[in-house]
Amino acid sequence: MQAKLYPWHADIWQNWQQLLGQERLHHAILLSAPKGSGKLELAAMLAKTILCKNGITEPCGMCHSCQLFDADTHPDFHWLKPEAEGKQLGVDAVRAGNQYAWETSQLGGQRVILIQNADRMGEAAANALLKTLEEPPANCHFILLSRSMDTMLPTVVSRCNKWKPRLPEESVVKRWVESDLFETVPLQVLRINRGAPLAAKDFIEHGGVGKHEALIEAFMQFVTKRQGLFNLTELVVKAEQEGLQWLSFLLLDVLKVQQGSQEAIVHCDSMDAVNQLAKTLPQSVVMNQLMALNRMKAELARHTGLNSELLISRWLTDFTPQA
Repeated sequence: MQAKLYPWHADIWQNWQQLLGQERLHHAILLSAPKGSGKLELAAMLAKTILCKNGITEPCGMCHSCQLFDADTHPDFHWLKPEAEGKQLGVDAVRAGNQYAWETSQLGGQRVILIQNADRMGEAAANALLKTLEEPPANCHFILLSRSMDTMLPTVVSRCNKWKPRLPEESVVKRWVESDLFETVPLQVLRINRGAPLAAKDFIEHGGVGKHEALIEAFMQFVTKRQGLFNLTELVVKAEQEGLQWLSFLLLDVLKVQQGSQEAIVHCDSMDAVNQLAKTLPQSVVMNQLMALNRMKAELARHTGLNSELLISRWLTDFTPQA
């Protein structure tokens, strides 16, 4: 695990350093930020600092503890995460973490338990964690990571010191991504990725721009000419939840234009397509399909065994463009 600080985390890191220096850091830190914001690297920096034998407010990078952390072999650091992307964090993993919390430090210092996707814990897992957070063992810190606190058990949230760092302004994100990739980045790429710098960078590096363009073009072809249903369905299925989110953003953009608003348009570099859809589709259809899409997204997220291809195809056939 890479411990790293990004420029947009400077404020929160300074706050943590102050708490570390005063020995007032809470035993349970809850860090909530979007995917691609670098929260895992920030949490790793905090964990490495807590475990460091020499540093108080930052890791020395030279001690045996820091070397073990960098090699992912630190015996007093435990990283709990779901077995696969999109899966819940199981109760067995949390119970194992609880057991680690009460064990004696193998290096005679602090222990850190990092819980990734804390907002993806089942009720049993959350309740198991709650018991340990209520009566925390000495010299043990929990760091919980989530995309949102809204889906977490309120009693777990209440036992944590909550941090929600702000993402930088679009212009700052754009400059950072462009300087890192040495290429111009369309503004809508940032907005598609909710302004998260690392998510935007990863989106570009893994061909997201081409996939997104192909999906939007296929959607336009289907809605305006009623052609290419199977091709469009295949593209959406391959893109999984990400593809559904792109279409959600697009329909919301269309709805905004139909209502006379130009604020916070995600597809700001594809306004020809947005305007054409706004003229082609009745506003009632856009609104109904947007709500149906959001329901389908939630259903697919809850029940991974559903036939996504069938559901998506049915949803697409409910579009009725004006004659």
